Amino acid sequence: MSRIETVRNLQQDPRCLMRRGGWNCSSSIDNGRYRYEANSGATGASVSAWHPLSNQYMAGKVLYARITAGQAVLDLLDVEKATTIARHDNWIAARVADSTVGNHSIWLMRGPVTLEEVGCYSPEDWERLYALYQKGEIQYPWCAGPRDATMAGEKGPWEL
Repeated sequence: MSRIETVRNLQQDPRCLMRRGGWNCSSSIDNGRYRYEANSGATGASVSAWHPLSNQYMAGKVLYARITAGQAVLDLLDVEKATTIARHDNWIAARVADSTVGNHSIWLMRGPVTLEEVGCYSPEDWERLYALYQKGEIQYPWCAGPRDATMAGEKGPWEL
């Protein structure tokens, strides 16, 4: 069994095909994906990229997101209440502390964001994915999960 087949993406909608919730933002469809933008006049806005996972569930996990956005957003991309552990071009990975249960969102104040893919991994699974990415074996440190999965966290056959 390859190392990728043992990785579990705990996110129920890793391809971001369902609309996410947010704060002070609106959403629209952009090329089959949801685009999130701060409401006019909002002084703060964010998208809950890992919805429907609870903030308590995400404690201790590594959160990954790949987005389409303008350079101003990409330059300052971060995950609320999580520590960035890796970032490249249009993706970010951040570790949530074991005891942190605050909101884990992507801020929208620098421009609109289209969610392309997300992941929620144990630190051990993240290390496996990131090692494969660093070796050039996968394009992004992300996996969608099993093709025929009926619930999050099921193992292979994998679809990258």
